[in-house]
Amino acid sequence: MLASGCGLSQWVQNGFQVGPDYHPPAASVSEHWIDIGNEHVLPLPPDDPYWWSVFEDPILNNLVQTALAQNLTLRQAGSRIMQARASRAITAGNLFPQVQQSFGDATRIQESQSVALPPPIRAFDEWDVGFNASWEIDVWGKFRRALETADARLEASIYDYDAVLVSLLAEVVSAYVDIRTFEQRIQYAKQNVMVQESSLQLSTTRFDEGKTSKVGVYLAEANLNGTEATLPALETGLRQASNRLCTLLGIPPTDLSTWLGKGDGIPEVPADIAVGIPADLLRRRPDVRQAERQVAAQSAQIGVAVSDLFPSISLNGEVFQSSEDFGDLFNSASAAGSIGPSFRWNILNYGRITNNVRLQDARLLELIASYQNTVLVASQEVEDALIAF
Repeated sequence: MLASGCGLSQWVQNGFQVGPDYHPPAASVSEHWIDIGNEHVLPLPPDDPYWWSVFEDPILNNLVQTALAQNLTLRQAGSRIMQARASRAITAGNLFPQVQQSFGDATRIQESQSVALPPPIRAFDEWDVGFNASWEIDVWGKFRRALETADARLEASIYDYDAVLVSLLAEVVSAYVDIRTFEQRIQYAKQNVMVQESSLQLSTTRFDEGKTSKVGVYLAEANLNGTEATLPALETGLRQASNRLCTLLGIPPTDLSTWLGKGDGIPEVPADIAVGIPADLLRRRPDVRQAERQVAAQSAQIGVAVSDLFPSISLNGEVFQSSEDFGDLFNSASAAGSIGPSFRWNILNYGRITNNVRLQDARLLELIASYQNTVLVASQEVEDALIAF
């Protein structure tokens, strides 16, 4: 491959690194949202990260802050960032001498006397202490490509955290709105029960007085029974929404009625919403940015795989002190050492190496398709949200 002018030229152009240089993949997005003509849909980029504050509900604001501090799923995502950062630091260490060891040993040696030429000294001690190092020089960019992968994976873990954060905020607000909605519906249902009980009593009185038929009583009973039948389902929904909110807050399921209080009813939605343009998804959505960073990480992995086609070149060195007597171990006469280059080349493993390159390339194609699909799904989710709004 080095013999080909094209391969050598690409190696030089890529900063003395084999494998492809990364370029973000193309993603299909619409020019405008379908409902952009609606007067309540503003083509302005959203600029308020504290979007839940538009509801002007202090209880909701407190719930959001509690979830940010205590939610366990968010903590997991934060821990993944710490893992990726540590992994990146480990990978960066490979740019320097990979083996750096100090050593020391003491040996008592007994030579055999049952040989043709027995040694004059049958037994002696040997003391050794020293340091050695081995540095595989990054000629082909193997370690730099690995660092490129680690950087992209670290960024992907940060965007994963952001995606979890966005989902958490939405779920907390949604659970809170569900609770207030169920409370309002239960209140309305109980008011309807009181009205329908009065209506049933009136219908029964009129029937007893012979002023109406039994049909009126049956209808009033049916209306009352139907309304009463909705109460258990509404109360169940309220309890389940409360339990869901507890999990988001990082606490065991508990009665939140004292904490939440009566509130001001269902939070009111603003009349207008700023959604920007579809292309903003590529810059704003953390799940889209995470998918793109995963593509970048895999692109660099191709270079790591390609580097195995070439010989690895190392510089090895060792300095040590060796002596038969411990008292002479640190004398200048006991000093010894060695230094020199070496190379290793897997010349008979090209089948495995080239297929590993194909494997990494196929994974790249998979992640590109996944990224493009993430953009499509994100566009669908915004359009669906606009329809619901």
